[in-house]
Amino acid sequence: MTASDTPRLWHWTHPEAVAQYSTVPTLVGRQGIYTPGGELCGYELLFRAAGLKGACADLWEAEGQDLATEHVIAAAFHQGADITHGRDASVNFTGNYLLTHQDLHCDPATVIIEIVESTTVHALLVDRVLELRDQGFRIALDDFTATESQCELLPHADFVKIDQRDIARHGPEIVERARGNGRRLVAECVETPSELRALTALGFDQIQGHLFERAEVLSIPSRDGRAFRR
Repeated sequence: MTASDTPRLWHWTHPEAVAQYSTVPTLVGRQGIYTPGGELCGYELLFRAAGLKGACADLWEAEGQDLATEHVIAAAFHQGADITHGRDASVNFTGNYLLTHQDLHCDPATVIIEIVESTTVHALLVDRVLELRDQGFRIALDDFTATESQCELLPHADFVKIDQRDIARHGPEIVERARGNGRRLVAECVETPSELRALTALGFDQIQGHLFERAEVLSIPSRDGRAFRR
């Protein structure tokens, strides 16, 4: 993709899965992120596709994840629909996407770059992250478990997202490792009031999960009348 290109809409599924649609709708997932007291801070935007239930793009190979990222950017920011209402929007990115797309085609004032946990960090990526921060983007580390690559990016992160189930698996030490330097801690997959109380006691700044809001699927009219490209 060149700097002049705009992001494209993508859709993975078998033809029979979307036979019920006269046109394949443009979908994107959205889940709110809240303070522990229940105040909405922003959203995470997620890949969704007609005929696929709970598309787990974070489990795909890097190429598929990159197409999912491109789809989310195209659907959320280039179809004329305002789905974030001016609030922060976290979008998943691989390291490869950040290195191969000089222009991310989204607003650094509102978009938080959420670097997925499978990313391998090296000097070129660190330089790219610093460049993006200079442009005004904020950086989040997704599914933080204190891997070597994640810890290398930690000094440049504004947000660290930790699945509350990983705290049970690895202990509260990963929370202490993530803390500091003004970073905000975001707990993911929070489902019960007791989990919320425990995470609040650990000092989490933001909460994401079914306790406050399940991810909803939004259908967005395509500006150019084309539902998707393959």
